[in-house]
Amino acid sequence: MDKRLNPLTSVVIVNYKVPHALIRVLHSLREADGYDRTEVIVVDNASGDESEELVHKDFPEINWIPLKQNIGFGKACNVGARSATGTYLLFLNPDTLAARTTLSMSIAFMEKHPEVGLLGAKLLNPDGTLQMGCRRGFPTPATAFYRLSGLSRIFPKSKRFGRYNLTYLDPDLSCRVDAISGCFMFCRRALFESVQGFDERFFMYGEDLDLCWRINETGALVWYHPEIRIIHLKGTSSAKRLLPSRINFYEAMILFSRKYQHIHRSFFPRWLINAAIIIQAALNIGSKILRSLTATLVDLLIINATFAFCLTERFGYKMANPYTTSTVVAMIGVHVLLSASFLSIFVFNGVYSNKKSTPSSVLLSGFFASILFMACIYYLKSLAFSRIAFGIAALLIVLLLALWRKILPVMLRQGQRILYVRDSVIIIGDGRIPSLVIQNCEKQKTAIIAGVLWTSEGEQPGQFEGYPVLGRIEDVAAVLKRFPVDVLLIATPLPWYSYIIEALAEIKRKNLTIRWVPRELFALKAEEVPPVIPLHDFSV
Repeated sequence: MDKRLNPLTSVVIVNYKVPHALIRVLHSLREADGYDRTEVIVVDNASGDESEELVHKDFPEINWIPLKQNIGFGKACNVGARSATGTYLLFLNPDTLAARTTLSMSIAFMEKHPEVGLLGAKLLNPDGTLQMGCRRGFPTPATAFYRLSGLSRIFPKSKRFGRYNLTYLDPDLSCRVDAISGCFMFCRRALFESVQGFDERFFMYGEDLDLCWRINETGALVWYHPEIRIIHLKGTSSAKRLLPSRINFYEAMILFSRKYQHIHRSFFPRWLINAAIIIQAALNIGSKILRSLTATLVDLLIINATFAFCLTERFGYKMANPYTTSTVVAMIGVHVLLSASFLSIFVFNGVYSNKKSTPSSVLLSGFFASILFMACIYYLKSLAFSRIAFGIAALLIVLLLALWRKILPVMLRQGQRILYVRDSVIIIGDGRIPSLVIQNCEKQKTAIIAGVLWTSEGEQPGQFEGYPVLGRIEDVAAVLKRFPVDVLLIATPLPWYSYIIEALAEIKRKNLTIRWVPRELFALKAEEVPPVIPLHDFSV
C-alpha cells in the first residue's frame, strides 16, 4: 500500500459524517500538482457511516485513523498531526475543493517566504462569492460592538469599523493578517509542534483563532494569499449536529475571551462581555429553532387533528364522546402523550435535523412512535377509551406524516414550473451520459439549455444533441462571461474542480448553481445507467 514515503506535505482532514464531501475533496487533492509528494491523513470522529468503506475503496493510499468517539476538531487535528511526516502540514476541511495549483502554490510561497509560519487561502462560496472569514482581525469587545451595532456593514471600508473581516482591504491583496480560517491552514510542521498544536479545550470553533494568536506570538507571520483558491461549503459537518454546534461556537467565544482578556484589556468588565455573548447565543440559537419549527408545527397539527377526527368518527357526537364528557381533561393528557411520543422519536432519529430525511425514515420513526404510544396507553388504563381507535389513529398519523413530506416537494416543484422562469443551463461534457442529462432536462422542462462545453480531445463539433457547442471546458470562465446562466451542469468524469474554481474566482457572480453527475455513473455499463440521471450539488 502506497503511504507516500518522504512526503513534503501532510494533509490532515477531520471527517464527521460527511462521506460524499470527503470523497470529493480527496478527488480534488489527487488531481492537484504535487500530490505525488503528499500524504493524506483522515481522522474520523466516530462517524459510524460508510466513510471508511468509500475511502478504502477508491483511495488505498490514505492513512485512515478511526476514533471511537467524537473528540472535537482541534483534538482530532492534533491526532492527525502526530502521524504526519511531511515538512508542511495542511489542515483541510472535508467540505472543500482544492484547485490543481493549491498544493504546489502553497509550497512555493512558503519556500520563498521563510518568515511566514501559517498560510491561508482565498475561500470561495459555491457561487464564487468571497467568504469573509478567510482573513480576519482578532475579535475584541470593540469589533464585537461594531458588528452587533451594524457599523461594520454600514462602513465596510473603514479601518476602524471593518477591521474584523478586513473589509477595507482588497480581497485580491496578498498580505499579513491576524488570523485565517481553520478550513485551510498551511503550516510549517516544526512551528506547529513548537506551539504544541491546537488548544484541545476548544471542541469546535475558535481553535483556529487561538492557533493564529500563538503563532503570531512566536514572531512568525500569518499570511493571506488570494492566489491560492479553494471552494468551501460552510457548515457541512456542523449541520449534522446543528444546535450543539451553535452552543460550541459560543462556548468558544467565551473561552477565547477569558484566555486573552488580560492582553486585550477594555473598559468592558468580564461579566458584561460574557453576558453579551450569552444574549447573542440565545438570540441566534432561538432563531434557528424557530426556523426549524415549521415541520414540527405541521406534524403537531396532523397528529392532533387526525387523532381527534378518528375518535369523533368512532364515538360520533353521542354522550360517550370523550371530548364532550367528563374525560375531556384526560383527553388532553392523551393528546400530550401522543404528541410527545411522535416528536421525541422524530427528534431522536434526526427527522427534523436532517434535511434529507426520507418518507421511509419518517415511516420507520412513526412506527416506533406508535409502539411507544400504545405501550403507554396499555399501562395507563384510565386513558384507554378505545385502544382500537387509538391504534387506527396512530397508523393513519404515520401515513399522513410521511405523505405530506412526499407530496409537498412535488407540489412546490410543479408550482415553480408554472410560476417561475426556468433556469438557463450550460452543460459540460459529451457522450452518452450528457446526452441523457439533456433528455432529462427536455422531458422535465426544468431548464433552458444555452449550450454545451466540449471535453473530448480532437475536433470540436458545432453542435451536440441540437445545442450549440460554446467551447471547451478550459473556456468555462470566458463562456460564463458571455452567457450569464443560472446553472452550470457538469457531466464529465474528467477532472473539473480546478477549472470551476478558477472560473468562479474570475467571474465573481452571485447565485450561480453548480451541479454534477456522480463520478461513479461513468463506470457503469450502458444498460446499468438509470434513465433519470441523479445530480449532486453543494447543498448541506
